[in-house]
Amino acid sequence: MLTGSCLCSAVQYQVAMNDHVDKMVFCHCQRCRKWSGSAFNSAIPINSDAFTLLSGQDKLKIFSVNGVNRFFCSQCGSNLFTSRDSMPQFYRLRAGTLNSALYPKQKIHIYTQSKANWDSICDGGLQFDENIT
Repeated sequence: MLTGSCLCSAVQYQVAMNDHVDKMVFCHCQRCRKWSGSAFNSAIPINSDAFTLLSGQDKLKIFSVNGVNRFFCSQCGSNLFTSRDSMPQFYRLRAGTLNSALYPKQKIHIYTQSKANWDSICDGGLQFDENIT
């Protein structure tokens, strides 16, 4: 079981999976750079039914644009996960909000054609100019 929280710990969650995740996805698109405030966002794809919100329902807010829903803590601003209207069975959980260590079997970089010019990808993970399915 994985656990995680926002920065202020008002929102806490658990995910019914172990720390050896199949893949970790690093998105380098401009929207994710804006959302994360960094060169890319780091996420693990999870089944939405494996996610349980333990506390902070009243602090959880959603910013939605074009069918992409970004969930964050209204108290501290931590980005927690995203969902898509077209794929409600999946979430993209922000890896940095986990309390647990992760051991991804595969690292994947997407939207590398629009990555920040000051960023270098140097972890040997797969790279894709656009998104993957």
